[in-house]
Amino acid sequence: MKKYLLAAALLPLAAMANPDVTSREYKLMLSPANFTFAGEQAQADQYAAAFESAVQSAINRSVSGNLTLKKVRTVSFYDHPGSCPLRALGYSFRQRTEEGDTELTLKFRSPDPYIADFEDVSSSAGGSESKLEADITAKSRDSFTVNYSHSTTVPSNRTVNAGDDINTLYSGFADAQYLSDSLSLARVGGLVVYERVYKGLVLDLGSIDAELSLTLWYSQSPSGALRPMVAEASFKYEDASADYTQKVVQRAKQAFEAMQSLSAWNQPDGTTKTQAVYQYASGFCH
Repeated sequence: MKKYLLAAALLPLAAMANPDVTSREYKLMLSPANFTFAGEQAQADQYAAAFESAVQSAINRSVSGNLTLKKVRTVSFYDHPGSCPLRALGYSFRQRTEEGDTELTLKFRSPDPYIADFEDVSSSAGGSESKLEADITAKSRDSFTVNYSHSTTVPSNRTVNAGDDINTLYSGFADAQYLSDSLSLARVGGLVVYERVYKGLVLDLGSIDAELSLTLWYSQSPSGALRPMVAEASFKYEDASADYTQKVVQRAKQAFEAMQSLSAWNQPDGTTKTQAVYQYASGFCH
């Protein structure tokens, strides 16, 4: 027995997962029919008022601030047309551009935090940021689905068109030899999403605050008009040491249940943002 314990102790540190979930985000899909580009701010205000009333009643804590437009950017996802190997591996590769600045994000998802943490998405590029996040979505009022996202975001204006564009930036992914450098990559569904994010409503969970985000996605019609595509309400709370108190996590769950009660706003069977992109053009992956 001792020799096996010694062998385990001598395993390289790189083989050990340390799944400290430093960010937890509750996400709820809303009906995009409740939002229009022209009436966005008024509709955001209406949702904020409904959220504030429901959550304050549920947890008896303050909700303060206002939802204001914080981010206006374009979003695209990349994969190999036909087989979509990134999606098959549990990965996504996303590009966001805001005011001329572009960032790339490589993300791996798993329902198991250890599996997510083991996946090497690290980058040595300057300004890169990595995180392990719990994404919590609703199956019903009494049932939740948790997926763990391990991701690294890199500031980069690199033009994406081949596997080399991922392998060059993400050395751990390259070492796994998931994609050849020459494998072609294209925008999933040929889609460019027009994203608008409202923030500023703060929920007091006790020792930690959470901020509500209202994310609205639009696709562009052939005439150039922006059509509502996806709407999502979410709130996130973070702790660099993953040292959450029992009261904080209980209040967060109760707040999410209160959000679920806003049936006039919600779309319980709505697809997630990533799913919506991959379903936009059904032939892209087949």
